[in-house]
Amino acid sequence: MIDPRERRALEELRRLDWAPTQDDVWSRLDFHIDGLNRDVGAAVVRAYETADASNGGCPVGLVVQGRHGAGKTHLIRWAREEVQLRGGYFFLMGIADGKTFWPNVVSALLRGLYRNGSYRHPQLAVLLERLAEIAGISNDLRLRVRGANRLTPEALDHFVSAFRRAAPEVGRECRHTLRALVMLASAEEEANDLAENWLTSAQEETSIGLERWGVPTTVKPPQQVAGEISRLVACTGAAMFAVDQIDPVFAQARTSVVDDGSGSAVSEPVALAADLGDGLMNMRDEMRRTVTVVACLPTSWTLIERNATASVGGRFRTETRLSRIPSAEIAVKLVSARFEPFFELADFEPPFPTWPVVPEAFRDAPGFTPRGLLQRVDRHVQACLKAGEVTLLTDLTEPDLPESTLPPPTDLTVLDDRFTQLRTEAVVDAALAPATEDREMSRLLVAGLQAWTIEQGDRRGRYSVQDGGDGRPSMHAWLLETLDEDTEDEAHWSFRGLSHRNAIAVQARLRRLLDFVNLDPAIPKRRAVLLRNPVWPSGEVSKRMKQEFLDRGGVLTTVSTDDLRTFTALATLLAEHDPALPDWLLAQRPAGNTALFSEVFGPPPDDAEARQPGPDASGGPAGSPVAAEPIGERVAEPATDAAPSLDLGTTAETGLPVRVPLESLRKHAVIFAGSGSGKTVLIRRLIEECALHGVSAIVLDPNNDLARLGDAWPEPPKRWRPGDAALATRYLAGTDVVVWTPRRTSGRPVSFQPLPDFSAVVDDPDEFGLALDTAVAALAPRARMAGNTAKADRGRAVLRQALDYFARTRNGSLSRFVDLLGGLPEGAASLGRARELAADMAETLRAAMVNDPMFGGDGETLDPAVLLTPAPGKRARISVVSLIGLPNDEHRQSFVNQLQMALFAWIKRHPAGDRPLGGLFVMDEAQTFVPSGPMTACTESTVALASQARKYGLGLIFATQAPKGIHNRITGNAATQFYGFLNSPVQIAAAREVAAAKGSAVLEISRLEAGQFYAVGEGTPFRKVAVPMCLSYHPASALSAEEVLARARA
Repeated sequence: MIDPRERRALEELRRLDWAPTQDDVWSRLDFHIDGLNRDVGAAVVRAYETADASNGGCPVGLVVQGRHGAGKTHLIRWAREEVQLRGGYFFLMGIADGKTFWPNVVSALLRGLYRNGSYRHPQLAVLLERLAEIAGISNDLRLRVRGANRLTPEALDHFVSAFRRAAPEVGRECRHTLRALVMLASAEEEANDLAENWLTSAQEETSIGLERWGVPTTVKPPQQVAGEISRLVACTGAAMFAVDQIDPVFAQARTSVVDDGSGSAVSEPVALAADLGDGLMNMRDEMRRTVTVVACLPTSWTLIERNATASVGGRFRTETRLSRIPSAEIAVKLVSARFEPFFELADFEPPFPTWPVVPEAFRDAPGFTPRGLLQRVDRHVQACLKAGEVTLLTDLTEPDLPESTLPPPTDLTVLDDRFTQLRTEAVVDAALAPATEDREMSRLLVAGLQAWTIEQGDRRGRYSVQDGGDGRPSMHAWLLETLDEDTEDEAHWSFRGLSHRNAIAVQARLRRLLDFVNLDPAIPKRRAVLLRNPVWPSGEVSKRMKQEFLDRGGVLTTVSTDDLRTFTALATLLAEHDPALPDWLLAQRPAGNTALFSEVFGPPPDDAEARQPGPDASGGPAGSPVAAEPIGERVAEPATDAAPSLDLGTTAETGLPVRVPLESLRKHAVIFAGSGSGKTVLIRRLIEECALHGVSAIVLDPNNDLARLGDAWPEPPKRWRPGDAALATRYLAGTDVVVWTPRRTSGRPVSFQPLPDFSAVVDDPDEFGLALDTAVAALAPRARMAGNTAKADRGRAVLRQALDYFARTRNGSLSRFVDLLGGLPEGAASLGRARELAADMAETLRAAMVNDPMFGGDGETLDPAVLLTPAPGKRARISVVSLIGLPNDEHRQSFVNQLQMALFAWIKRHPAGDRPLGGLFVMDEAQTFVPSGPMTACTESTVALASQARKYGLGLIFATQAPKGIHNRITGNAATQFYGFLNSPVQIAAAREVAAAKGSAVLEISRLEAGQFYAVGEGTPFRKVAVPMCLSYHPASALSAEEVLARARA
């Protein structure tokens, strides 16, 4: 058994935090190892000293590059201390979005001014004290300017006048910004809020009360405000402006698509890199005596360098890169420094400073990043506690100790009683009072979130929680979930209480939250939850800001005193550090059962069994080299089994395999899932499983993430199951993957005639009528006859009659039909002035054929048989139709309509017969092609396929991020449905409504992990399924256009 003193020491070590947050940057640095990244630190200090020696200009900026866990945030924290010890100012910009770059800069400047760091007072007070010294004002006026005594408009006038006399140019050009900064430091809350709204360029919100303080009601653009704040700061000292946390922005945007159903707006990391890069380049011109330091992954800076329009090389120096731990000696110093304060708290004298890791074990430390090393050590500490026995770690590369199944060491009923007592005694009024909510609401929400992360079994650092900091916080609690350590992809939840009733105060705090979070419906990994119990202010500005918050994906809800009492009790329990607390939280889940967290994260599972933390994604220490684990083998199923079925993965609850008949795809499938859900992996795996059964597919690729269906993995992915390696080999050997690039002649161009083959259906009145409907639907928009006017009605009637005549007498290409339309024969149409209407439409269609080479068959005319017929020796063909050559939705919809009409005619001539499935057609981003709103050029043909294709054996798969964004006939005709992670409350509600039509309830859709889906099919129950990784190569980033074209040419 473990010695009680050793247990206490290990319990303290369990609190080790290896991932500093942005809020930690402002706290006192507990340790710093000089030998770790010494050269980079020296370069940062030299850059600041250059700014300090400047008369006004900005030195070349510095880029600190390093992989995840290399110490970028720690270095910025150290640099903040060094700058402030030298009398300078420090500012930190976190989540940055190029589209709102300068508002982000202003918000970062204001947040930095509210912070103390190494100063006794906030940097704003330090700045105003120094400006007052320049102005040479009296001590009484100085105290008013600093906010120590009451500020009056007259006192503000005297100070600004004195400063203008002392510094005429800056005082004249920056006088209004100077007034606002003094108001910001005032003890009068209304003056604070007015100033903040004005500084953040909130036009309408600042129009009331500003005249009293001599501030104009017309606001300045954010870039000018940032420049003027910088000029005022530069009068008193140099500054460092650090930019951190830009890597999650690129990771979050990499696959994020707006899920409002329109499909028209896509957040591209390339565009973000261009905007963000241009903003960073312009900072040197706008700021004064300021060195900009950017900390990011090498891949992020490369993206900026390649896409910023301004010259990067002349404004930033990029030779600095953080390295791994250089030596065993440095590793020992690092771990010793981190362990020492915890041993002191436990009053424990270890046999050696790195206990329970022997010093000799650090011989392998140079292969680790600092964070990777601390994570490895922490896992060993956790394992010792679980086992109830201390085992010395002698080799960092050896596998983790197996987890023990010993029962919890303490009777958990003791904590039950303690928790009940604390809830009964809790007083929570301060958290709901405007004067104290910043302190108390932050404290309680942080405690609740910390407990919630433990309830998720998170003892490996997947989640981190931070408070809003001092001063005027933008939020009260911030939860970060690490989704991918290599790319630093993260999901963020920001919580803020808002109990103020004054409209100006409400507006200022909501604007602060919006600027901090950068809510964007296209980036569902950023969430903001606003907690408000009072009625919302009734003014137009307040109502508009509330609607903006909701439209951008924010959640507005209330918080009960019952929940706050729970959080109060949890705050005390966390502070008491009872060793049994983690086990108790896992068993009882008090945080997860609160109404607030159940609403935001979904309710916890019904069972109270503790969820053990899963292994790291890498299966080894984060930040360390990882060897690929051997992949076991399972017998691959033959392609012609008695009842062919698709392997969907395993049930999340039991791990049992989930299979559905291959024939079930005749009744189609639809996938509702957002960015980061694993939707693309599911699509690919379904296509691959079909190919293994000899079923060919046509796949629309709007986002360049499906063209790799023929690429092999360079190394086995972690989410492969035993036997998947053999399946991948068989899939790649037997599948013919061809990439087509309509309108891109440098790839593999393809075009289709917009008219169906009428000869195949002319003898079937029903099918012929349907073919006429789809042809009219394709031609009417091009002939400018798609409106609701009387002329458009007549035009469509003439088109239909002309097509009927054409189909029965001539048939053929669009060009032949346009010729017939231009000289419409007598009797071909029964309407008056039909020939005049026909001639006008013929000219319009000819113009469309000239303007759009795809319309009318420019390029190789290709039969669907070519798309679906594999090359000799292959089992199946996958035709990936890349849409990179079709620049807008209208062109894409027209092309897809032509493709679907040709496919419809072909499948009718070549039905599946007694085969389970004759072919597969896959449409990602379905809301773009067949939306629930206005009809597109391909709505009719898509609905026709969904309604009729099943009887000919053609399977359809539709995928969308917007459950109510696609036509209800698509959803209604899909017997198999998948529901993956969604974040937007609107889309979650829509998914639940769609699922309800199947007699199912999607309860935890916002808490699903990547690769987890709720699935329901005909005759199969509604269940949570874990989908395996696809068999073909699927990295985090999509292909570029050139890479797609190269595959098409191959």
